[in-house]
Amino acid sequence: MSNLEDLIPIGIDLGSLHARVAIGNLSHHNIPTQANLVDTRPLPNVISNAQGSRYTLALVGIDKDADAAVESSRHVFGEAARRALARDKKPTISKDASSMVRELVRSSSSAGGDDEKDQNAAAFFQHLAEIACDASSSHPSKLRTVVSVPVGSTKEEQAAIIQSVERGINEAMAAKVDGGKKKKKNKDEEDDSIIVGVITDPAAVCIAHGLTEIEHAGVIDLADPSKSEPASLWKNVLVIDWGASGLTATHIRRTSPNSSLISVVRHASDSSCSGNAIVDALVAHCASMFERKNKVSGLLDSVKAHHRLEMACESAVRTLSRAPTTTVALDGLYEGMDMSVPISRPRFDMLVGGVLKKAEILLQTFGADAVEFDVVLVAGNVCDMPAATTLVRTKLFPNAHAGRGDVPPDEAVAIGCARHAASVLSCDTHSKSGGKVDGTEGVGPSTRNVTVSPIAIGISNGELEKAVPLIAVGEPLPANVTRSITVDGSSSISIVQMQGESVSSKVIGTIDKVPSDSKSLEVTLELSAEGSLTVALNGGESCKLC
Repeated sequence: MSNLEDLIPIGIDLGSLHARVAIGNLSHHNIPTQANLVDTRPLPNVISNAQGSRYTLALVGIDKDADAAVESSRHVFGEAARRALARDKKPTISKDASSMVRELVRSSSSAGGDDEKDQNAAAFFQHLAEIACDASSSHPSKLRTVVSVPVGSTKEEQAAIIQSVERGINEAMAAKVDGGKKKKKNKDEEDDSIIVGVITDPAAVCIAHGLTEIEHAGVIDLADPSKSEPASLWKNVLVIDWGASGLTATHIRRTSPNSSLISVVRHASDSSCSGNAIVDALVAHCASMFERKNKVSGLLDSVKAHHRLEMACESAVRTLSRAPTTTVALDGLYEGMDMSVPISRPRFDMLVGGVLKKAEILLQTFGADAVEFDVVLVAGNVCDMPAATTLVRTKLFPNAHAGRGDVPPDEAVAIGCARHAASVLSCDTHSKSGGKVDGTEGVGPSTRNVTVSPIAIGISNGELEKAVPLIAVGEPLPANVTRSITVDGSSSISIVQMQGESVSSKVIGTIDKVPSDSKSLEVTLELSAEGSLTVALNGGESCKLC
């Protein structure tokens, strides 16, 4: 088993168009103590590729040398594959669904599978493992990974992703040379799991912004509960994931004020307002302007010209997120003629107005639920666009908190996965479970069912109508809640059973002989999944009530 301090937590965001890798740090998992929504801990590092871009395109291609006497092939990834497409000299590379890594692993989960697709997907994850090792100066055997999956994904799709990632990292281990010899895994390393977690994309975004870890216990005033400080600063969160494949909005709710567990209330998606649709709108506009100026037709019928224009428009969209104007310029684009189309941000916003309107209609359905969102988080490269930011932050949810300001939307999922990996490793839970991942066994599922408390348990100074709940209805079990309370000379404190908002007449127990000079006490209630309730004062010995 690898030493904990030697392990490297990484997060993989497997998007529909891009895959990003973030490297976490075990020293950054400590929970912040400030009583607010702002998490100031250092963020994991997102790896840059050789061209300086902070992403690696999730496109797998096979580059075959047609001139060689013996047919040979190699995998081409990322920008290299894109440029091969633009040159139109590699007919074995194509930008269709079968070349996208997520589609590859999804298709491999079907009955029978496809060995060639399995190999292509594993080759891409081997590529990611190698650049993660280069960035962290570590061996592939030290990597421990958390992978994101779409909300609503099936167990079969999750299992396919897990198997592809493990196969890719294992192949990276086999290819790693140490002192001229391939490093062999020892018995402990063979039993240690590479995948330490699988979480959904919206959950990863919440983790990236620190919402699942910030704790603020507050102080309960038994004499006047209305003056008590709140135990949590957020309850409802809307996560807007707007990427290349579409827009997905997810309503997430904290299960109880004293828990960091979150639940998905509902989610909705619309693929018609995707990032690809935005790029296609700009491509169609530039092609129309080019054909009108040069009095030609059929520009988009040329595969080479189409791919070159698409790449230029993707770059222009990124530029317009930070500059008021840009120019889509390409030399010798079609029949020896050059393209130069200036684009201003107002013009671009008009071109994508239909896409933005569809997004607004989808997001308005969440506003119609009569739920006030405390926090609205964004993810995906489309959320970098000023028009998208204005729609979300100014027009639809002006009063919601925006989370951490230093989490880039297009890197939020990868950062959240890396943070979760660091948290899992710091708890050393991966070594306790042990074993290798086999299908969906060995790794906690991205979602799970938990036992919850059917009643509320609270405390009072004898006035039952003023009881304050510590363990709420729906609290995940086992529950352990510690709160500070002001007593102001109260001689005893009652532990009462509460049902919803009304207090039952049943008193579970009492805390007698409270010192008259005490102004505050620290009360800890623990309720097990079997229904056993214990109470402790000021961190002392626990007493079982029932």
